[in-house]
Amino acid sequence: MTRETQDLVSWPRDLRGKLRLACEGTDSPTGVYPPLDRADLPRWVWCLLTWTLAAAALLGVFYSELAMLGFFIVLPMLWWVYTRWWAAVVAHLVFGAGFAVVGYVKGDEAWWINPLIMVVVVLVAGTWVTWVHIVRFEAIHALEAKEEALAALARAQDELVAAERTAGTAAEHERWSREVHDTLAQGFISVVNLAQTALNDLSEHSGGDSHEARTLYGLLAEIEAVARDNLAEARALVAGESPSALRDDGLEAALRRLTRSQEHHALDISLIVELPAQTVSALQVAVLRIVQESLSNVVRHAQAGHVDVVVSVSSETGELIVTVADDGVGAGGAPEGTGLTGMRSRVETLGGTLTVDPLQEPDERGRVGTVVEARMPL
Repeated sequence: MTRETQDLVSWPRDLRGKLRLACEGTDSPTGVYPPLDRADLPRWVWCLLTWTLAAAALLGVFYSELAMLGFFIVLPMLWWVYTRWWAAVVAHLVFGAGFAVVGYVKGDEAWWINPLIMVVVVLVAGTWVTWVHIVRFEAIHALEAKEEALAALARAQDELVAAERTAGTAAEHERWSREVHDTLAQGFISVVNLAQTALNDLSEHSGGDSHEARTLYGLLAEIEAVARDNLAEARALVAGESPSALRDDGLEAALRRLTRSQEHHALDISLIVELPAQTVSALQVAVLRIVQESLSNVVRHAQAGHVDVVVSVSSETGELIVTVADDGVGAGGAPEGTGLTGMRSRVETLGGTLTVDPLQEPDERGRVGTVVEARMPL
């Protein structure tokens, strides 16, 4: 709580509180009114200083009328030091009595008139100023209450916007889930059924003895396996879960299954995985998708024979680094496709960077290769 707020809470806002102020004064921690409270001195120090100045002013008046200028310092300080209204009145009466005594000792004929006028004027003016202060602080109270209400309204609006955004995101996810279930998932189910039917027919009619039959059988079995895997991915997407490949044995096992599944494309794939002890789910999904998309690009475009996949941790930068390097023909200046753009967006969402560069200088066949490197903070 600020000093100004402490001052605010010490001022009454109803008639009963104002009467209590007159009898008991303010509950300010310093025991004095502004501006004296800003000096952060004990109340007894201000009392001692005020009455010292009062005594000095009265003593000065005994010798010179010019000393009455000190009254302009003493009289306000009496109002500031004594926070109880009645105590301030008594203090001014005491000071006025002292002024009258000085005049009587000096032998002034009107020794009581000037002190009486001074006390009456000061009490009227001081009381009026006190109530002005009360009204001022009441206005400040009202302004603070208004600001608090506006701040609460702004918070409520922010919460409403956040709730609407969350509801919109949930509704969009639900819509996409229905679309995936009604289209992709059903399509994968159809592919699985067709592959099973073709396998059964192939077994019944050819017996699986010829080389062509065995090759065709292997391709159909692979089609069925890929369709089942993608059906599981589609169902996980609909349910809002992590990829099914990660739920079985973790990221490293998922990467090894992924690299093994690409070896029938006549690819020699080397995999090195060094993972930290704890890896958040979003980071694991990103690593799996980066390797998955990179290997898919190698198979479709690179015409490569060897691929190095390395997942490691940089102790210097605190980053997880994913590198997929192939010895293929290279990108050849082709624009980024949807897969690479999505991969870059996924990495940048996690606060990382993605680069795609040639692996080497052109060899005798003009092949430069490609290296995809993603760096993401742990």
